[in-house]
Amino acid sequence: METIKQVPVLIVGGGISGLSAALFLLKQGITPMLIEKHNGTSIHPRSRGFDVRTMELYREIGLSEPIREAGKVLAPAWGIHTSSSLDAYLEKAKPKDNPESPIKFKGLESLVALTPEAGARCTQDLAEPILLQAARQRGAEILFNTELLSFSQNGHYTTAVIRNRETGTEYTIHADYIIAADGAKSSIRETLNVPTVGKGALGNLLNIYFEADLTQYVKKKEFSLLRIDEPDLKGLLASINNSDRWVFHLSYDPKTPLPSNEQVINILQKVIGLPGIKISILSVLPWNPTVRVVTEMQQDRIFLAGDSAHVMTPYGGKGANSGVQDVHNLCWKLGYVLKGKASPALLKTYSTERQPIGLRYAIASGEMANEYGLIKKVILKFYWAFISVMTISFLRLKRFFPNVAILQLGEILGLPAYRYYSTAVIQDEQHTGYVRSGPLMAQTGTRFPHFWIGEEDCRISTLDLLGKGFVLFTTSDNSPWALAAASINLTAYSLPGRESALAFKKEGAILVRPDGFVAWRCDNLPSSPTTVLQNAMTRILHNTPPHH
Repeated sequence: METIKQVPVLIVGGGISGLSAALFLLKQGITPMLIEKHNGTSIHPRSRGFDVRTMELYREIGLSEPIREAGKVLAPAWGIHTSSSLDAYLEKAKPKDNPESPIKFKGLESLVALTPEAGARCTQDLAEPILLQAARQRGAEILFNTELLSFSQNGHYTTAVIRNRETGTEYTIHADYIIAADGAKSSIRETLNVPTVGKGALGNLLNIYFEADLTQYVKKKEFSLLRIDEPDLKGLLASINNSDRWVFHLSYDPKTPLPSNEQVINILQKVIGLPGIKISILSVLPWNPTVRVVTEMQQDRIFLAGDSAHVMTPYGGKGANSGVQDVHNLCWKLGYVLKGKASPALLKTYSTERQPIGLRYAIASGEMANEYGLIKKVILKFYWAFISVMTISFLRLKRFFPNVAILQLGEILGLPAYRYYSTAVIQDEQHTGYVRSGPLMAQTGTRFPHFWIGEEDCRISTLDLLGKGFVLFTTSDNSPWALAAASINLTAYSLPGRESALAFKKEGAILVRPDGFVAWRCDNLPSSPTTVLQNAMTRILHNTPPHH
């Protein structure tokens, strides 16, 4: 062990969350090192899609369209059904044309107006190589076949000992910060002995990844999940590419021996129910649907993200998405601290803001599981908004004034219908835990609204103006605010005619963080806008008390 290297951020784990963290840090001008103990990206599909908010974040780094394109064969696979077999489902199912995302179902136009993106189907084994290629091209140092042996930290930096699993060579890494994105069985979380809450394991399942050419049978009858609920057979059949790749989650008794390959094929033949289908087993992996969430996502200079911080069932589709959104929240803060633009106190807002979100989604996902750890047949609590919207004709709403039901549906599909309360947001009231937002009208702590701006042939979203630094928005060509922003090196944009949508006066201004959330707003023009704006930035970045 001879080599000692210094890096600003060491990312442990090369899955969706870790690779996304590398890309978001690079956007902030920080070059990280990422290590992954396996020899490449995932060979298993695992997570199968990204929600609206995650696609907004990938849009920010120019990857939403490549990811959407990679998963296009799975795009029509929506809907959860119950049947005794695939054959029985296909016999009753009526041919249909599913849109590429639920947000594009007929009748949901008011949701479409709230985002420039739509959710995308793309399995993990297809998405990770896209993220990896982009991260390497943009300068990240990524080491596969490299494991973390030990780590420690003091008040100034972290020390990690890593080993190349092929050569056995060990290295010492000094990093200002570590992002633990090392998965549900996180060794970093366990070593730190971080307290967790949650129900724990909810069942015992076998993840059976297999090949069977069903293309001609499922065309126009695509589905996301097919729930098999028979006295002697319980499980979930999941679409992977709507063609020849599928996963069946089989409920089993861990006290009995695992089924042989021949027994697994017999089970799958019963699940499919179609004669003459050739079946090839690709992998069989035992797993436990689990709900476990850390109570604190920051441990001094180490930050837990994704499954390391909040393990949840796949039901509701928030696992990988929460991880991407965790590191997006964290990385701009790390960037500002590492570049000396903010004090380390800013980093404490990461857990304050993100832990309640992960906790809420994890609990909701657990409530969707039955006694076997499989998705419940009837899921009214989580999907009531969707059912309401699709069955009751109350969608004649003003474009930017969705009601609570619309926002709840939007939250399921990925619109952030929550508010952050922390010292990185200036607001009068104080709350802890998850807080649902009202209509997205640029309230402090909410994601800034999306509007299309510019001419039709070259229009962009207001969200396209965000991502790297703080941005100041005004609703008119307000030169005092523009001069104030310029004096402290902030970009300012005018959005005339949006007063009602942003719920403030023409003299006001809205300060938006690099992650797209509103940090502060002023509804009038003060006598010294430069001083007021400077004080707001200081409070947010350095956690200082307000100046009066």
